[in-house]
Amino acid sequence: MKKHLFTRLSNFVAGVSLLACAQFTAHAQMSVQRPGNVVETGSNSWSYLVMEGESFIDASKEAAPGSGFGKLWNDEALSDFYGTPMLATNSGASMQGALGTLSPSFGRFADKVTYQVVFSTPGDYYMYMRFTMFENGGNLSHYLNEDSFFFPPDFNKDPQFDWPVPGTTGSDDGGYTEGCCSTAGFLFILDYHGDGSRTQQTADTNYWEGNFHWNQLVSSQFLNPSLGTPSAPFHYVVTPAMVGVPQNFTIAFREQGVTIDLFLFSTHTNMMNEYTQSQLDDLLVKKVNVQDAGNTVATPSNSWAFLVMEGESFMAKSNRDLTVGFGTVAPGNTNLDAYGTPILATNTTASGKGALFTQTAFSQWADKINYQVQFATTGTYYLYMRFTMFENGGNTAHYINEDSFFVPPEFNKDPQNDWPIPQPTPNGQSGGYAEGCCGTAGFLYILDYQGDGTRTDHSADTNYWEGNFHWNQLVSSQFMNPTTVGQPNSNFNYVVTSSMLGVPQNFAIGYREGGVTPDLFLFSTRSNLLNDYTQNQLDQLILQPKLYVSRSGTNVVISWPTSASGYILQSSPSLSPATWTTVQTPATTVGTRYNVTLTAAGRQYFRLKQR
Repeated sequence: MKKHLFTRLSNFVAGVSLLACAQFTAHAQMSVQRPGNVVETGSNSWSYLVMEGESFIDASKEAAPGSGFGKLWNDEALSDFYGTPMLATNSGASMQGALGTLSPSFGRFADKVTYQVVFSTPGDYYMYMRFTMFENGGNLSHYLNEDSFFFPPDFNKDPQFDWPVPGTTGSDDGGYTEGCCSTAGFLFILDYHGDGSRTQQTADTNYWEGNFHWNQLVSSQFLNPSLGTPSAPFHYVVTPAMVGVPQNFTIAFREQGVTIDLFLFSTHTNMMNEYTQSQLDDLLVKKVNVQDAGNTVATPSNSWAFLVMEGESFMAKSNRDLTVGFGTVAPGNTNLDAYGTPILATNTTASGKGALFTQTAFSQWADKINYQVQFATTGTYYLYMRFTMFENGGNTAHYINEDSFFVPPEFNKDPQNDWPIPQPTPNGQSGGYAEGCCGTAGFLYILDYQGDGTRTDHSADTNYWEGNFHWNQLVSSQFMNPTTVGQPNSNFNYVVTSSMLGVPQNFAIGYREGGVTPDLFLFSTRSNLLNDYTQNQLDQLILQPKLYVSRSGTNVVISWPTSASGYILQSSPSLSPATWTTVQTPATTVGTRYNVTLTAAGRQYFRLKQR
C-alpha cells in the first residue's frame, strides 16, 4: 500500500536487521513437487517434477565462470561457433533461461553442478529433458562432438566417484548420457506413437541451434555392464522416507554444446510415445490455464462464467534469480516467514498444495511474472484471489508492509509500462496496483457475505492469516491518480471478446511487497461474488472439481476438467454406508475434460478424491 515516502523508508530500514536473519529464509533454488503434479487419471496417471536447467546451486559449481556449465538467459550475451545467440531474446526456453555447456569442447568431469529436489509422491521416476544443441566447431557435419554429459547413479551421489568403479578424468567410468546412437542417443528423438522408433536429428542445424525438443535420457551404449546396464533409461526411486526431504542431484560436464532447458522426473516410462512435443510444451512450459465451457455457475437470477488460475502456474519470470521476487512454493519448501512459519505447511489447504510466494521485502518492479489464460466464454471478467499473508518482519503490528502487487490494465499488457502514463522509475507510483490497505480498496479488508459492500478489517490479525487462505475481490489502489493513471477504488476487470476465444492471452503481474501469497486468481463475470457467496461456498465451488454424468448408448460417461489433474475417480454402490473404491478404467482426454466410459450396471455413486 502507498504511505508517505518517509514512513515507508523508515519502516523498511528499521526492519533490515530482522529481515536479514529471519524473513523468508530462501534456501538454494529448490525444485519442489506439488502433490497436484499429476497428469491423466487411473492406471494412466503419472506424477512428475520439473527442474529448470539453470536452477543449480551456484556454490556447487567447480569450474571458473565462463567455463564448464553456465546459466544462460535470453539476452544474447553468448554465441556459439556459428554466431548463434545463446539464448535469443525470443527464446522458447522455459522461464527464458537454460543450462549451457560453455567450455572446454571436451573435458570429462571438467565441471559439476548440483540441484536440489523435493518430492511429494513416492515412485520410480524416469528422466527426460527439454534441450537444444549448439555447434562447438569440432565437426560441422553433425552434433556428435557436443552430445554427452555424466549422470549420477542415484540421489545424493557423485556421477564421477559413486558408480561401482570410481571414475577418473581420463576414463569413461560411471554413467553418461549421449546423443549418439539410435538406441540410446538423445539426438535420436523418440517418435510419438512410434512404439520405440526414433527420428535421427544428429546433423540438422535447423532443428537445433536454439530450438528446444523433448527426449528421454538413456545410459550410454558404451557403458561397461560391470558398472551398469548400457542403453537403459535413467530412473530414480523415491521412497516414502524421501518425501518432503531435499535430495541432491549432481551432473558432470563431458562435452560442450548440449543446452538443457528442463529436466523432467516422471513416473511415466514411455512418455514420448504417448505425448507430442507440443502437448508436452503445453503441459510443462506454456502452462496455459484453459477455461472449460462448463465453467459456469447457474443461478435463478444471474448465472456467471469463470476461469480459475493457480498462483504458481506462471510461465515466465523476469528476475533471473529464482529466489528473488515471485516464487512457487509447496510443502517441502524450506522457506520460513519472520515468525518461523513454514511456507507452505504439509497440511496446507492451498489448491493443488501450491501457491505463489512473494519472497523479498519492498521492491517495486523487482520481478514480473506472466501467465497464459484461454477463455471459452465472452464477457467482462472481474478479478478475485484466494490468498494468505506471511509476516516479512517490517512491522509486526500489521500486514500493511506485505500487502501489494501490480496488476495489468488489460490482457497482453505490461503492468509497469502500459498504463496511460508509463513511469518505470523505482519510486514512482505509476500503473495500477492492488493493496491490502485500506477499508474501501484493500484486500485485507474482507468483503462481508450479504454485507452490500461492508468489510471486516483483518489487516492485523495474525491468526486469520499465516497460511490460512481467504477470498477477496481485487480493487485498484485508493492512491491512484484519476487524471493520469486510472480510477482509484475500482474493481479490476477484463473484457473477453469473441475474437479472443480459444486464443491464449498473457496476464502479467509486477512485484511490490513481500508477504502476500496468492493460491488462486479467479476471473468471474459475477461482479459481487463476495456479497453472494460465503468463503466456504466459494471454496466448494472453485476448489472442488465438478463431476458430470451423461449417457452414451448403454454406457455412462463420467467427466471432469483436466485442470483437476491431482484427483482420482472413485465409486460406491451405496452412501449408507459408503465403500469408496478407485475406478480402474483409465480416463481419456477430450478437449479440456477427462472422460471415463463405464458400462451402466446398477446404482453407483461417484466422487473425485484429491491425491
